[in-house]
Amino acid sequence: MTIILYNPLSKNRKSKRATKKLVDYYRKHNLPFRVKSLLKIHDLQTYLKNTPQNINIILLGGDGTINTFINNSINMELPHQITIKPTGSGNDFLRSLRKQRPTYQHIMKLKHNNKIRYFINGAGMGIDGEIAHRVNQSKRKNRFNYLKNTFRTFFTYKPKYLEATLDDKHYTFKKAYLININNGAYVGGGMKLTPKAKLAEKKLDVLIVHNISKIALIFIFLSVYLGFHTIFKRYVFITKASYVKATMHSSQIAQCDGETFEDTQEIEVSLTHKKTAFKPF
Repeated sequence: MTIILYNPLSKNRKSKRATKKLVDYYRKHNLPFRVKSLLKIHDLQTYLKNTPQNINIILLGGDGTINTFINNSINMELPHQITIKPTGSGNDFLRSLRKQRPTYQHIMKLKHNNKIRYFINGAGMGIDGEIAHRVNQSKRKNRFNYLKNTFRTFFTYKPKYLEATLDDKHYTFKKAYLININNGAYVGGGMKLTPKAKLAEKKLDVLIVHNISKIALIFIFLSVYLGFHTIFKRYVFITKASYVKATMHSSQIAQCDGETFEDTQEIEVSLTHKKTAFKPF
């Protein structure tokens, strides 16, 4: 028996097609299955605990769906191995998962505005939060839409003063565009923002873009897809840390796994003792 969990609120047409295609496959081959909307599961932890361990679970979704799944099951050890079939618009976590094939993945914690959100791929604040917010407000989510909103944000966003504590070291950046703290290598639908990040590593990859002109920023952005941006050390600061505290002294939009949080000036990111063992479909 297989249980197929899906997110009916996904704005991505690919998600609806993928759900139908998978259901049709199981029906055609007379394989036992059930389809369950995540919205109809009021208590995910209880649902998973009451599901026999010999039942396969397939989670259909992208980074946002995976993020919601993690936050709704954070207080339990998952009794099942969850297989993820990518149906989102970005699927950045799945890109790293397929290439690295770790036996487990670390779960991280983001603290913002006295609230806590858990994530599995990456978090940040600054221009990337603005871009993610615009994309989330769009009717369609795809790579073209992401690129369009990225360039729009480039020309309107003004760099901010950033203070960052990375483990026991303190840094300041007068004109910072973003800070990203990632466990996965990819963001934004395939941009290799932190190319050396590992899902099973006990250190997070921290990237800060600062003191750069808008024209040079666009050039560096185009090189991100190949991971070449890290050679521009004058503008791209990158290191590893297990704890990060970042402050921008003006209202920003923070994000984790593409989920955005407005009116944020400070974020704290740290590794937790929690792990999960997602498998790619």
